[in-house]
Order: sequence, then C-alpha cells, then structure tokens
Amino acid sequence: MKRANVVAALLLSLAVSQAAFGGVDFSYTAPGGAVPNPGLSGSPTEGVSVFPLFMNSSEVPFIDTLELELTGLTHSAPWDLDIYLIDPFGNAIRIISDRGDMNGVNDLTMIFNDTGATLPVDPDTPLATGPWKPESLTDGTPPGIGLDSFDMPGTDAWILLIVDDTAGNSGSLESFTLRGTIPEPVTLSLLAIGALTTLRRRFVR
Repeated sequence: MKRANVVAALLLSLAVSQAAFGGVDFSYTAPGGAVPNPGLSGSPTEGVSVFPLFMNSSEVPFIDTLELELTGLTHSAPWDLDIYLIDPFGNAIRIISDRGDMNGVNDLTMIFNDTGATLPVDPDTPLATGPWKPESLTDGTPPGIGLDSFDMPGTDAWILLIVDDTAGNSGSLESFTLRGTIPEPVTLSLLAIGALTTLRRRFVR
C-alpha cells in the first residue's frame, strides 16, 4: 500500500507541476503580399487582399489566448485600411479600421491582443506598434468580441482580410503571425487520479 501511495503521489505531483506551468504555446506565420490601390473600375474585389494561414489542429485543438502580429506593414495612407481576422468557421472580428489618417507607415510591426491598449480615437494619431486591443473589442461590430473569443482552429485556413477602401494609395504587408496558448494539459491529471483509484482498489481490501 505504501508503494501504491508513492506512485500515485509522484503522478499527482507531475500533474500539478504541468498545471502550474500553464498552457502550451503555439505560433504560426504566413506571408502577406501587396495591398493594392482599389482603383476606379468598381470591381467588388478590387482593393481586397486575402492572406491565408494554416494552423495544425492536431497541435492546437483548442485556443486559450490568441495574439495577432502584423509585420512589415507599409502604406501611404493607412486610414484607407480595414483589417479583419476570420477563422475557419467564418467568424470574423475587426482588427483595425480607418486609423492613422494620412500618416504613412513604412515597415511597421503592429501587435494586437485582448489585453492591449485601446486604439486611439484621434484619426490624426500615427499608427504604432502597440500592443492594441482589436477594434471589435471596444467599438467595432459586433461589440465585445476579441481575439480570445476564437476557441477552436479547425482544419482549414484562417484568413487575414485587408480592404483598401479609397482609391489613390497602396501598400503591402510582409507577413502576419498568430500566436498564443492552448489550455493547460489535463491528460496527466486524469492519469494520476486514475492510477490512485486503481492502486487503492488493488491494495485496500
């Protein structure tokens, strides 16, 4: 019985240490591309840039926290840009829209997460690194929806959608990254509880 308790105690200790460590980190990066001038043709797809990112659902079965990083954002008039993140199920949140006015940016990195600062309301404020809250979390549509609201990655592509809604300016994005944590593992905790129950049944009569 003493040996059984020792084994179970070791398993429980390992489980607790895993839980104390917290969730498991993940990070995926995808290339960006051109953010073209919408022009004047009236085409509904002109000025729309769609950048996919594939997340391995076997590595990321659930999402606890999520952060978006835009790397190398260049645009002569970022006020023109509406940026959305769309998950594989079609759920979308507005990341940023009509900010920065005509203060052009060159090779800017911007970070967004649910604990960042609120984006400046003043349209004349130049864009900066952040981290910022996504606009949907504060004053977007639907209100109160942040990056952490995404809970399962699925098996298809995530989409970063950039819409340049005004003719006359253009830009590009080097890449974007989704990083975060999955919930802390429970496998070891369940193993420890099961082992303790089995061993006690075997030795306690």
